[in-house]
Amino acid sequence: MTHDTVVVSATRMPALVGEISQDVYIISGDAVRDLPARDIAEALTYTPAVDVQLNGFPGRPTSLSINGSSARHVRLLVDGIPFNTQLSGQANPAQIPVDYVGSVEIIKGPASSAWGSALGGVVNVISRPVGSAAQPQGAVTTSFAEFGTFRHSLELAGAVDTAGYFFTGSHFETDGPRPVSDVKESNGFGKISIPLADAMAITGQFGYVNSDSQYRGPTDAVISAQPYRSRFGKLQIQSEDDDLQWSAAVKFNDQDIRTDSISPMTGDTLFSTISSDWYKGISLNGKLDLDDYGSLVAGVDYEYHRLKSNNFLASSEDLTTQAPYINYSIGRRNWDVDLGLRFDHNDRFGSQVSPSLGAVYYFHDPARTSVRARVARGFNAPPLLWLYNDDPALFVGANPDLKAERAVVYEVGLKSHWQRLQFQLNLYRANVRDAIALMFDADDFVFRQRNFEEFRRQGAEILIDYRLTDQITLYTSGAFNDVENRQTGETVRDQGIARQKFTFGTRYRNTHGFSCYLLGYYNRWSSPPDLNPNDRKPIFDLRMSQAVKKEGRGPGLEVFLNVHNLTNSKYWSSESFPLAKRYFEGGMTIRF
Repeated sequence: MTHDTVVVSATRMPALVGEISQDVYIISGDAVRDLPARDIAEALTYTPAVDVQLNGFPGRPTSLSINGSSARHVRLLVDGIPFNTQLSGQANPAQIPVDYVGSVEIIKGPASSAWGSALGGVVNVISRPVGSAAQPQGAVTTSFAEFGTFRHSLELAGAVDTAGYFFTGSHFETDGPRPVSDVKESNGFGKISIPLADAMAITGQFGYVNSDSQYRGPTDAVISAQPYRSRFGKLQIQSEDDDLQWSAAVKFNDQDIRTDSISPMTGDTLFSTISSDWYKGISLNGKLDLDDYGSLVAGVDYEYHRLKSNNFLASSEDLTTQAPYINYSIGRRNWDVDLGLRFDHNDRFGSQVSPSLGAVYYFHDPARTSVRARVARGFNAPPLLWLYNDDPALFVGANPDLKAERAVVYEVGLKSHWQRLQFQLNLYRANVRDAIALMFDADDFVFRQRNFEEFRRQGAEILIDYRLTDQITLYTSGAFNDVENRQTGETVRDQGIARQKFTFGTRYRNTHGFSCYLLGYYNRWSSPPDLNPNDRKPIFDLRMSQAVKKEGRGPGLEVFLNVHNLTNSKYWSSESFPLAKRYFEGGMTIRF
């Protein structure tokens, strides 16, 4: 990632990543597809300072954490469409396949001045662009692995007259490594862009996820089945003149989340929880180039959420938010300065003001060293379910008095890029007021979410990337998080938060189309002792591929072999969801 890489998630409009004071990490779509990963959750496993709690085999629900945040603090988006639900506040990145990824933009730290309720950060999956050629181009990929696992996908891009299109779909099935751990999942995504004028276009996109999984742990008396359906999309008009860019978008995401308890003896459904999370949104924003006076981004978001559940809620519950925001940036000699301000009004959790101020200073040295500093106010609104879900029979209690979490976050960073070596150091500290955690209420004999006076999050991140030769690159990173309840002085225990994470590996690619990636990671989770975590072990995955270059207009071929859990480590953050032992996956891609 270079200083002139364009990022859109930090300010909601295109900007150069080197001029932004936030800690931003970008993964290109090609880099994602070079990983032994089927979905975004697996791809992010190898990302520095992004902690992904994998719950066993692919297809199982996963959670994200950035800089020691809870999973609900990380906002997961696809082209700006949110996937966090009002059931838990979390999103499941395992539901987003790698097939339609054009890039993944990760903001580490509060992004409330641009996105509102995003105290821990943002992961925005940018879809691939539409095609421009009259002759369609695409690819067919098929792979097979142990445990009865297979995956097939198709992608197609091109143009009809001036209208460009991109479509992709995939199907994945596995029996899983346990007697009952099967998953079936189908995905589809399509995008069409039609120019309306020289610098104006209208783009429509639609995606769906259809997933069914079953799981039975070693001590479980029943089988847990979790069907999941999502239908999401966006219609957007955008204009890109030299001095003024603007866009208007209508977005939606309807997610159906179901859990069935099934008798292993008879196969009958004993108990079902059926929930629906509906999101509708409107976004208007624009960017004005002020020449020597910098650039100004302004916009407004409107969101509507509705949550229904046959067991958790007596009736459907609604939530609306309105939020104007403004971001200003200016460059002077060795300095880039950015300011942000957003006002969010949530009809359930009140109003929040989120200012931010940051600066980047560039040294005139051979290493192109830069130093950044930022202070920002972030917040996170809890999900609707926690206000109303009251079921003493299941030891669950509601808390209608919950307040939004608020934090002031301080960040500093240093980045240098020598001829072959890239080095980056980032430090952060967050003082989270009204922090939310699950506690047992002895009076009512239930567990309920409650606000605490203050949690302190602090930590550091180091990234090193060394290009040994033109074909071989070595890399490593380390991230350290400490989350403390300031009232008690105790470490906050949450199995979705990693106290330490390391990544390490090597990438090799030659001019004859052969590549070999060895990727490793190590997590130390903050899991409670009763989960018997077995997590302090390095996990290595390997991907080897050989591409055959296309001759003329003929099809191209790539064959690949993935070895998952190469060292055959026994690993879990909860003993109910261990990773599979070493297994192999082979496949091929035909490009036309």
